[in-house]
Amino acid sequence: MITEKQLKAIWTVGRQLGMDSDRLHEFVFGITGKKSIKALSVSEAAEVIDSLIEAGARIKKKRKPRRDLPPNVVELVTCDQVQFIKYLEKQLGWQDNPERLKGFLRRIIKREGIRTKQEGIKVIQGLKSMADRKPKQRKEVNSIEGL
Repeated sequence: MITEKQLKAIWTVGRQLGMDSDRLHEFVFGITGKKSIKALSVSEAAEVIDSLIEAGARIKKKRKPRRDLPPNVVELVTCDQVQFIKYLEKQLGWQDNPERLKGFLRRIIKREGIRTKQEGIKVIQGLKSMADRKPKQRKEVNSIEGL
C-alpha cells in the first residue's frame, strides 16, 4: 500500500501542476490502471510521482535541521552578510568615503573589520535602522528650507 508521505507528495505535486481531483485521478488511472490513489502500491506511487515530476512539478526537499554548535565555536561572517552591508553602505551614500563605515564599525563592534556572524548581525541592524531614518531626515530638512 502507498505510504502517507507518497500520498501527500502526489496531491502536492498534482496541485503544483494545476490538477484538480478528477484530473489527478485520470492521470493516475492512465499510468497505473487504478482509479483510487490510495489503492496504489509503493512502486506504483513512485512511478506516478516520477511522471508528475517529468510533467514539470518539483518536490522540495526538507532542509536538515541545523545542528547546534558547541559553545566554544564561533561562526565567521557570511558572504551574504558582507554583501548586504555593502548594499546598506551604498543606500546610505557612504561608498565614496570608507572612513564612515570604519568609524561606524569602531563604534558598534569596537574594531574596523567584521569577523564573526554575530558582529555582522549587529552591524546590519545598526545600518538598517540608519537607512530607515535617512528619508525622514531629508523630509524634515526640505520642510525647514521651504519656510
